[in-house]
Amino acid sequence: MLKFLAQRLSSMRRIFMVMIAFGLTMGLVFPQIVGPFVTWDSDRKIYFRFACLVAGFLVGTFCYFLVKITLYQRNMELAQRKVELEDAKEKFSSLTHKVIRLQDWNVIFEDPHVPNCWEVKNCSSTACPVYGREHVRCWLIAGTFCNEKVQGRFAQKLADCSECSVYRQAVGQNPINEIGENFNSLMLAVREKEELLAAVNDELKDQYAELEILHKQAREMADTDLLTGLRNHAHFQHHLRWEVDRACRQHKPLSLIMLDLDHFKTINDRFGHQKGDEVLKRVGKLLRNEIRKGGYTAGYGGEEFIVVLPEAPSSEAMTTADRLRSLMKEVAHEVELPENVVSASFGVGDLPDCASDADSLISAADTALLFAKRCGRDRVVYFRDLSGTELEDGDVERLYSRLEGASLQTMRALAEAVDVSDHYSAVDTSALAEIAAAMARELGMAEDQADSLVLAARLHDIGKIGVPGSILRKKDKLLPEELAGVQQHPEIGQRILEEARQLQDFISAILYHHERWDGDGYPERLQGKQIPLMARVVGIMDAYRAMRSDRPYRKAMNKTQALAELEKGSGSQFDPQLVELFVTLVKKEGKTRLREVG
Repeated sequence: MLKFLAQRLSSMRRIFMVMIAFGLTMGLVFPQIVGPFVTWDSDRKIYFRFACLVAGFLVGTFCYFLVKITLYQRNMELAQRKVELEDAKEKFSSLTHKVIRLQDWNVIFEDPHVPNCWEVKNCSSTACPVYGREHVRCWLIAGTFCNEKVQGRFAQKLADCSECSVYRQAVGQNPINEIGENFNSLMLAVREKEELLAAVNDELKDQYAELEILHKQAREMADTDLLTGLRNHAHFQHHLRWEVDRACRQHKPLSLIMLDLDHFKTINDRFGHQKGDEVLKRVGKLLRNEIRKGGYTAGYGGEEFIVVLPEAPSSEAMTTADRLRSLMKEVAHEVELPENVVSASFGVGDLPDCASDADSLISAADTALLFAKRCGRDRVVYFRDLSGTELEDGDVERLYSRLEGASLQTMRALAEAVDVSDHYSAVDTSALAEIAAAMARELGMAEDQADSLVLAARLHDIGKIGVPGSILRKKDKLLPEELAGVQQHPEIGQRILEEARQLQDFISAILYHHERWDGDGYPERLQGKQIPLMARVVGIMDAYRAMRSDRPYRKAMNKTQALAELEKGSGSQFDPQLVELFVTLVKKEGKTRLREVG
């Protein structure tokens, strides 16, 4: 209350001072101005001065209240403008929140005081793209309708909006309206860009999907043999390595079947290449139909095909291959050829018995296929089974190329197959490998040399694969040319093992294990210590194993007889010191086994 009274007193004080100022001015100054023109006596002059003073007071009061009323009205207008600004601020804040936080590009500053363009222009054309749309201005819409035509995108005319007569007439001099409409212009430009980007994005998605389809089709074409519809050689190589890696990690078997159509060139020559192509197509269809769920088929090149059977042992692969072989007659019937015209030979290899990696598995199956061809065709051969195999001229060279890069496991499997074909006992081979390891220790060999000697004991006769089985199994005395063929097996073994990886250390043991201490051996008639140490050891083991095995021309010797024969050849055929060491270790090994049995 006191504050209110103080304000009132202060206001009255200001009024009183204004009145005094105007009164003094009128009472003192005005008489001086008009005095020279009017002659008054002293009494009238006093009354005049008093009248001027009162008039000054009244004029001052009037001027004060006039100014006060004017300022009051101005303050009211400013207060109203402040309220409007606060409302506009709240509106803009809300719209900005929607734009930034909610990413809503369709916000608009709605002001009912701003008329629509058709209201300003008194236009009722329904062809106008903005007609009838609330809070949409002609200067905002994309493609303004003017002079009976659509002008184009809004973003192309944004800079000209402020010059539009309809815009000026609608917005007027109200800055809030102008800010609001500029905000709407900005949001429409952003919305237009957003819609344009969305359209471009949709188009890019469609194009990307189309490219994906084309890329998939191109990849399928690149990985597929167009004639047979099977995967091609390149895809098979990649897939097999993936399957081998998985089989090794999971310790599961994996079988590979390689098949080759027999005498396919004859089909092309007799019935034409179109008929040959038809046969290939039918074989591809047969493989797709028969090898399903988990299996994999591919063309390997020409008339050769591949079947991969994950988690399948060799016995299952042999059954599958034999079923496919029998179905070749149906292929002949489907293409209207005689039954005996279409047949195929099959080679089977597997992990882990025949190979330890993808390349070796291919080598094993391909080698088995070669054996199937040499066994009479139209049959299935397993890599570890050489029964009935008779290699022909040039086959040894083919064998070299097939075994190129083969692993130790593949070479061991092939050597064991040779032993079985030559009527050797696998037990004896293992026992000799143990004795070889013991001899290596007694001779002070390094670890890598000892390993090579053990391998040489297992693989030294692998070259006999190049000797016809009929000669190896012959009971009568060999003819000179037959003997010469047998004596080539060390060199064949050398060539085979030279193609393999990790086998270079004991090649000399394979090549020279038939040399004699007295120089009457082969292939180079070396003598004494000219013969490499490992070759001398392997030569003793080879002779002992041969004497302990049944041969076509005689029965196997017992251990005592075989050791006696070695001692008899000591100094002539064999290194005497090595014979003595070998005999000692064999006798010791026999006693150890007797104790284990007892």
